[in-house]
Amino acid sequence: MTPTIVLLAASAWAYESETQPVLLEDSAPVFENIAFDSGIIPSGSPVGVQFTLGTKGGTDVRMEGEANLSWPDDVTFAAEGEARKGYFELDASLDAITSVVIDLSSYGGPSGSFEIDHRSLAMDGRAIFDPFVLEGSAQPRVEIEDTTDSTQLINYSYEIFAGVSLDFTADMTPTITVGFEGVQWLANEGVITEENEPVVITPEQGADFIVDTVFRGLYDGTIALVFDPQVSVTAPFLGTIPLVSFEYPLELVTDSFEQDFEQVSFTFPMPVLQPGSDAEDLGEVELTQLRTVNIPIENVGNLALQGTASIEGSTAFTVFPTQFNAAPGTSDGLVVTFAPGELGAASAELVLTSNDPGYPDIRVLLSGTGIEADGGQEVTTTIVESTSGCGCESSPASSALPGALAAVGALAALRRRRA
Repeated sequence: MTPTIVLLAASAWAYESETQPVLLEDSAPVFENIAFDSGIIPSGSPVGVQFTLGTKGGTDVRMEGEANLSWPDDVTFAAEGEARKGYFELDASLDAITSVVIDLSSYGGPSGSFEIDHRSLAMDGRAIFDPFVLEGSAQPRVEIEDTTDSTQLINYSYEIFAGVSLDFTADMTPTITVGFEGVQWLANEGVITEENEPVVITPEQGADFIVDTVFRGLYDGTIALVFDPQVSVTAPFLGTIPLVSFEYPLELVTDSFEQDFEQVSFTFPMPVLQPGSDAEDLGEVELTQLRTVNIPIENVGNLALQGTASIEGSTAFTVFPTQFNAAPGTSDGLVVTFAPGELGAASAELVLTSNDPGYPDIRVLLSGTGIEADGGQEVTTTIVESTSGCGCESSPASSALPGALAAVGALAALRRRRA
């Protein structure tokens, strides 16, 4: 595989969406409707040669790879080309007409213009490369040079008038070169111009995240021709006289141009965390007792949800377990415990940190009040309430805190089994 377009810094909490296949295709009319007329050469000669050229066709590009999203510091689009999965093909033709213009009036002979050759030459070739040929890559340009029809021999003996014949030979040597390179890759509001340049995507809340991309390429093409014509005339009043012999180089250059590939959209499944509530008031709890609340963690996205839970604030609140996982369309559960150690109001936040890129940190407000214990009542009961509608009561315990932790663990296990 070639280096990725986007490289993320290593992180203990790096997340990725499922990779999506990349297929970029484009056709460019590099040689479409290019025409050239040499005029009569050499000027002033009794026999002149004229070349008329036309081209049509162009190139095709196909690139394959994989794309993905990574986070949490930034939601970043990345694409990696698959090694040797870039294809650059030339499919065009060169139409060549060769004519001679004769003016033998000064010799007492005839004059006229004659087309002596008309042929179409195939221009083809293929190059395989590593996508995506952006600046900074190991191969920032792909090139095809076609010399398949490197020598087209024209050899005619043509009687143009009664008793007057023309002998014409010419070697025509074409060299066709086409090139392709990447310019930039637009991805939503981001722009990639170099092979390892990161592009940040604004996160969206939703079960799927769509990235619309447009790749832009630069094309160019050159046709270099060398004609080596030799012309002689045979006539009763002249004999055989060589009239033209020279080498004529010709270069047709297309203007290099940029062209956008068709838009390609990638749909990445994402996790979406939806807690059962955004605030929990555990009410008044005697110093000798504790109260718990069950908080469902639902994943309404299309990618597996994973995360951690912690408490910020009063140490009277604890959470169990400290990690959660939920497949798409399912839920997990957490149990928050309030065990006041002093009188008065207490508050904290339940912090849910997950791989949901839209809301990587969600906070649930927790509150409760510690009150005096009833001096005539022994501590034997744990009070349990649940926002999810499932309330449970623990068995008596000889000491408050170990019994509470056991109850919390049992309740969490029950909640996870039900999920």
